[in-house]
Amino acid sequence: MAKKRKVSPTENDIDRLPGHMRRHIEKLGLSSVEEYKHWCRQHTFCSGLNKTSYQRRNEINALMSIQISGIMTNEKKGRNLKEVIPRIYDEEIDGENLRNPIAKEIAYAFERSNCRDVLQRLMLHIGVNSDLLKDPFYIKGIEAIANHYESWIRPLDTWHVKRHNRDHQFSQLLRHLFVAYDVPPFMDRVWFTENETHHNWYKHIGVGNNIRTAPEIPVSLTKKMAHHFLNAPKQYTVDEALRWGQVQALGGDKRLVDALRGTKLINNYSNDDFWMNVIRFFIANPMLDVNHVHPIIDFIWNQKFQNRRVFVERGVAEEIDPPQPNFSMRGRTPRKLLQQVNDWHRRLGMERRQKNLEWERSNIGELHLEVGNVEKNRIINWRIRELLSTEELIDDGRALNHCVYSYADSCYNGKTSVWSLESEDEGIREKVLTIEVLLEENLVRQVRGKRNRLPSLKEKNMLMRWVRKEKLDLAEYVNFD
Repeated sequence: MAKKRKVSPTENDIDRLPGHMRRHIEKLGLSSVEEYKHWCRQHTFCSGLNKTSYQRRNEINALMSIQISGIMTNEKKGRNLKEVIPRIYDEEIDGENLRNPIAKEIAYAFERSNCRDVLQRLMLHIGVNSDLLKDPFYIKGIEAIANHYESWIRPLDTWHVKRHNRDHQFSQLLRHLFVAYDVPPFMDRVWFTENETHHNWYKHIGVGNNIRTAPEIPVSLTKKMAHHFLNAPKQYTVDEALRWGQVQALGGDKRLVDALRGTKLINNYSNDDFWMNVIRFFIANPMLDVNHVHPIIDFIWNQKFQNRRVFVERGVAEEIDPPQPNFSMRGRTPRKLLQQVNDWHRRLGMERRQKNLEWERSNIGELHLEVGNVEKNRIINWRIRELLSTEELIDDGRALNHCVYSYADSCYNGKTSVWSLESEDEGIREKVLTIEVLLEENLVRQVRGKRNRLPSLKEKNMLMRWVRKEKLDLAEYVNFD
């Protein structure tokens, strides 16, 4: 018996397709083979009619993404969020297949949330009454607010926007739900972190309690310190505000607090009674250049608290106590202390040469730039490159007379990345700046030139080109003035 010849469907003969393809085309909202092929070509899919289940699923996901993007970009934002949020809540949409950053962040928030019902209600109300969901930045904060719904002190339905600025809108939302008494503006930022302790501090202050009695407070604050804490600058983190309160109450100023930002004294409160004596030393010596604050703290920490590893035989290391576990600030003068810091730098360089470490490159790229006039034959080559060994850190530290080689272990362990800004003029290469980047946050945390000087305007311009190119963040306490 002769085999039946397979008949290819005509352009509009959808009924002659296999059932799974017919249902697939109808699910896409199309009514003919011709429309389906056109749709495939328009969205860069193969226009053939024999599709695997994987290919069909990709086409359905693409359709969902297109639909959601259309909804999210519609001018009538509030009404359309009413359509989008329930679909994400009901898991009709997979966040991985969304292209719109707002819809994607909303989907991820629902995936993480332990109280999805509250989050849906909160987002729907915010979407209708404010602009907060027009910016994906605020969605993480909204998610955190929903997680603490049991602490809301007022009904969500009674909150209405009074300001156009989104930061102000978010601040008003927080104060409506959590605050009966004043909370300092810098505390609003805790809702964009995952630090539950800081969330609880916000609520603690919001209902009229004192920061001194907040749960898990890591330091002992006097009444005066607590008062200054509440008046810390808006750009400070909570941990920086705690140091601000301490320094201000003891008679210090903003210059000293800004110098402490980025040191080991932020986010680390162990042995705080001792470190308070170090802070008192800085306050008692106001003529000490604050550029020395960071190197002094590194030196003291190394001498008093950092255990040492020594090799007792080939390939066998042993951990021993710090060099000066009884180190005290009593009787120390700035001149003598600075001399000890400089001596430590020299010794450290010699020790590091005996234990040369090497580490892999980070994911951050270098900068190569030529600046000058070709016609006048005056070209300066600028380069920012990563330092990848103890040897390179030592060379940089010796050239610029600072202690960057003390960061070898942090670089080796992948916590920190150190970079050198160099210039080459008429064949002469010169090291100009050392740059420290905190890798976990892609944060430029420290920038210093020779003897810890600050960058010049030209050097700052080179640095900022690199920061923008590599999409890094610049710590607020990094100064150029």
